[in-house]
Amino acid sequence: MTRQIILYFLVFFLPIKTCFSIEKDTKSSIKTEKLEKNYTVQQKSSVNNTHQYYNQAESLKFSMPDSAIELYYQSFDVAGKEKDSLQMIKSMAGLANLYAHNGKFGHAYDGYWEALTIADQVGDNESRVIIYNGLGWLYSFYERNTLSLDYFNKAITILKKNSSINRLLLVDTYYAVATLKRKIQDTDQARLYLDSCLQVKKEHPGLQETNAFINAEFGYNLYEDEEYEKALKILLPLEPFFSEFNHSYLVIYHYFLGNIYNRMGKLKTSEKYYKSAINTGLVHHTHSDLFPIIYEELSTVLLKLNKTKEAYKMLKISKDFNENQYGSRNTRNRRFLEIKDEFRKKQEQEKEMLREQELERLTQESRINYLKNIIFYVTIVGLISVVFFVYRTLRNKYKAKQMLFIEKQKMEEQKIKEVLDIKNKELTASVLQIIQHEETLAEIKHDLLKQKKEPDANQINKIAKKINLNTNNNWKEFEARFIEVNGNFYEELNSRFPKLTQGDQKICALIKLNFDSKGMSKLLGISTESVHTTRYRLRKKLGLERQDNLEEFISQIG
Repeated sequence: MTRQIILYFLVFFLPIKTCFSIEKDTKSSIKTEKLEKNYTVQQKSSVNNTHQYYNQAESLKFSMPDSAIELYYQSFDVAGKEKDSLQMIKSMAGLANLYAHNGKFGHAYDGYWEALTIADQVGDNESRVIIYNGLGWLYSFYERNTLSLDYFNKAITILKKNSSINRLLLVDTYYAVATLKRKIQDTDQARLYLDSCLQVKKEHPGLQETNAFINAEFGYNLYEDEEYEKALKILLPLEPFFSEFNHSYLVIYHYFLGNIYNRMGKLKTSEKYYKSAINTGLVHHTHSDLFPIIYEELSTVLLKLNKTKEAYKMLKISKDFNENQYGSRNTRNRRFLEIKDEFRKKQEQEKEMLREQELERLTQESRINYLKNIIFYVTIVGLISVVFFVYRTLRNKYKAKQMLFIEKQKMEEQKIKEVLDIKNKELTASVLQIIQHEETLAEIKHDLLKQKKEPDANQINKIAKKINLNTNNNWKEFEARFIEVNGNFYEELNSRFPKLTQGDQKICALIKLNFDSKGMSKLLGISTESVHTTRYRLRKKLGLERQDNLEEFISQIG
């Protein structure tokens, strides 16, 4: 406790001396400026399009940030001239990301919002996701966690609705939320989001294979849960990967290792990792948001090691860094703290102006529409009246034609019926005449046969032949008249029952004319029993069952 009082006394009352690390950083900065100037002279002429500017900026953003910033701006300007909106968004988002890494949060905020405006104009969802993630990280630096989480959730919503967007962005967003949850000590939720990262990568094998960053975050969560040994067991094997493939990430990685060893009481090891994190950040110009915290933690360790003077220097640097990046006296960051309200007010003013203009336009349109509506309704009423009159006239004409057609049809049907009745009567009369004729001939035939012994036999046979011939002629006459009235009867009967004999056909014709068995026997010159037998055979040939009515079946033919 006494040491801490001494340390704070030194900070506020002793003269400030230049820290060795700041001197080292200043020398490094001078050297970097020279390299940047040389690069600008040598390379500027060879870069001739927006993609080259952008690629060069990406390659230099951590080693030569000032040159990278200039190249991002050049990429943005050239893309604007070429009307390449997507490249404009990439350039401005890359620039904002670089500003955020260097602690210029106000510029980073401006860059992200400018990129978001273009992304909204062109409707590019993938760009929106990248920008929302950037804004989420930016707000998390100021511990505005609710706003930060809102932006991350916006990105997740877009990614879930658009499966065509690179799934690695979904992993990055889940990772960002996991980091935010861990910072607010909600480690259970943090682990859930890390598990989601692994699940997405499992579902999409084409994504990058390494899970080093996710595993590191699992280790950080164990640190937050004060399970230091378990945390080290996960974190220490990751050192070779970060050293070789993502050296700048060692700022975060070594900072957490320093924290773990600090909590375990291994102060020398903790000091080593804190200093390594600081040196890595100075070399790569990145993760400057962590510098105030790392310097403060380092000062605490140095104080415990009785390195009071050096501890004072680290605490002073922490205070300066904190003031430069987050302090209200910094005009750049004060603008960042106020810019959201300014942007909102500007948007509201623009919306109010647009509302007034829209109201005036709508008022004018309302007057014009009123007159248009009057003309429209008058026209509609007129058209409806004309259409109704035409429809009524046509309907009356149609009804008159329909009634006339029905009357004609009825008259024709009546006429046909009358003709048919007359024909049937004639046919019936003809049949009766034939019957009478047959009876007469039968009597003659009978009388002749009685006298067969006495008269001439040849003469009698001749008379009998004449009688038979006369009968056949009578039947031909009957059939001719029958066909005239019932034209399709024989044709349909033959097509349906081709095996019927001529006698069967005669029986069918007589049934069609409603002759009973007695009438048939007289007409055909056979007994009534023979007629019954013939009708029985005919039913079999027609395929009728016992319950089927022969007369009804015959009446439906023809």
